[in-house]
Amino acid sequence: CRNYASHEIPDRLKDIPTSANPRFFDMVEYFFHRACQVIEDKLVEDMKSRVSIEEKKKKVAGILQLMQPCDHIIEIQFPLRRDSGDYEMILGYRAQHSSHRTPTKGG
Repeated sequence: CRNYASHEIPDRLKDIPTSANPRFFDMVEYFFHRACQVIEDKLVEDMKSRVSIEEKKKKVAGILQLMQPCDHIIEIQFPLRRDSGDYEMILGYRAQHSSHRTPTKGG
């Protein structure tokens, strides 16, 4: 690992790993930034193009910036009847990223 990585976790997220009860979205965002730090060097090294290291770093950073925002969030609610006869409303979400290539990524 050559330490090309320059990705930084935003200050507002730096205490997420030690926080007692962080918000779900903050955890997702923290782990995205942490994953960028972990993988950035390998992405730069594995890039096959014959451009300089600086150009490779810029391209990797640009791709990571493209991936970060969520393009669409779908929210769905539906009723569920339990075995006990009780009804419960189930709330679900799907986030879609990188819609420049389908099928979209997300979960």
